[in-house]
Amino acid sequence: MAFIENGACAAAIGLALAAGPALAAGAAQPPHEGCIAITKHEYNSAKREKLLRNRYGAYVRTGRILRRFYWYCHE
Repeated sequence: MAFIENGACAAAIGLALAAGPALAAGAAQPPHEGCIAITKHEYNSAKREKLLRNRYGAYVRTGRILRRFYWYCHE
């Protein structure tokens, strides 16, 4: 019985490791070099304070409606 449980555990771990690269392929890439990922809250705070663009950089939103990504890009 323990062998079956260990085998099932090993299979589950193997599937998770095999799916890792496929999931990473769907991850968002920055719009250009010099951009760092930020939270939606940080982006919305900058938007509310009208600071989406400043002398140091800009806040950028990319992606589709239900799959948005938020970035701060240094200029």
